[in-house]
Amino acid sequence: MPTPNHKVRAAIIGYGRSGRLLHAGGLRANPAFDVAAISSLDPASIEQAKADFPCPVFSDYRKMLAEIPLDLCVIVTRNDQHAAMACDCLAAGAHVLVTKPMGVDAAEIRSIIAAADAAGRTAFPFLPSRWGSDFRRIREIVQSGEIGEVFCIRRGEYGFATRDDWQTQSRFGGGILLNWGPHLVEPPILLAGGRPVAVHGSHGRLLNPGDAEDNFHAVITMENGVRVHAEWSFSPRGLPNWYVQGTRGVIIAHGQKLEIISGTLQKPADPTDFKAMQGKPADCRTEEVGEHLFGDSKEVYADFARALTTGEPFGATANDALQIARILDAIRTSGNEQRVVTL
Repeated sequence: MPTPNHKVRAAIIGYGRSGRLLHAGGLRANPAFDVAAISSLDPASIEQAKADFPCPVFSDYRKMLAEIPLDLCVIVTRNDQHAAMACDCLAAGAHVLVTKPMGVDAAEIRSIIAAADAAGRTAFPFLPSRWGSDFRRIREIVQSGEIGEVFCIRRGEYGFATRDDWQTQSRFGGGILLNWGPHLVEPPILLAGGRPVAVHGSHGRLLNPGDAEDNFHAVITMENGVRVHAEWSFSPRGLPNWYVQGTRGVIIAHGQKLEIISGTLQKPADPTDFKAMQGKPADCRTEEVGEHLFGDSKEVYADFARALTTGEPFGATANDALQIARILDAIRTSGNEQRVVTL
């Protein structure tokens, strides 16, 4: 384990947009890390890496592992490459931080966990939505009791553009479930609390080329009775990104804007007088959260540095990634077989 007096010798495997903008930026901004090597298959990315860092750059990550002593490998490649690369890095003696999804399914993540145990190293998932400004503030409001007991949470993202890259190909681990599922499924489950017990999902391909799904909708029932709805869909104007219903009110989020509406239910003297079944005038207020709705990589890496150098718990574990994968697997199975999947 690196210490506060010893920089973490890190390598980045995959230097595309996410590797360069999210992970390289987070590593560069934190003095605990020393970017000791970079690996990429893309010639343009290799040249960019050479311009960004004064370190060796490899086209073959296995050659990098053999030649450069490393404490940490950050894996930011295609989804179908994550598990094999993580296992190789762990076997070489490095901890790994794997971008979402940690693996294309639960079986792959179990293989990473087993490899980490065998090597005496740790596999960490990169789940930045846990650091999201909207999720954190909504959680504070829920915990305050302002909207009462939560019984339903809806989380959605919407777009109106197509893409044509590896993310549209199932053989590369593409598809909207693996791309957006970790962002849209896990935070509302954390907000709901408890354990997910049943999943009903649907998915399909509407507009993108390739064979991978480009939209999905899921209803997840929690052990405590809370229902979680999660979806990614096409629309030029989306529904709220969050719609959190409680027994005393609701939280509605559109991007950085939160609207919190709370009130007290009015019991009618005559239960047959439906017009009297109204609440007292509700209190309504608005807030604006910070811009990092999917987490600030600099903050994530600051927490990660403490975890590596002092042993403090990190904000996400491989078992957390495994639970997400089990749910995403269940959404896919439910959609394919048209049935509710029990977890």
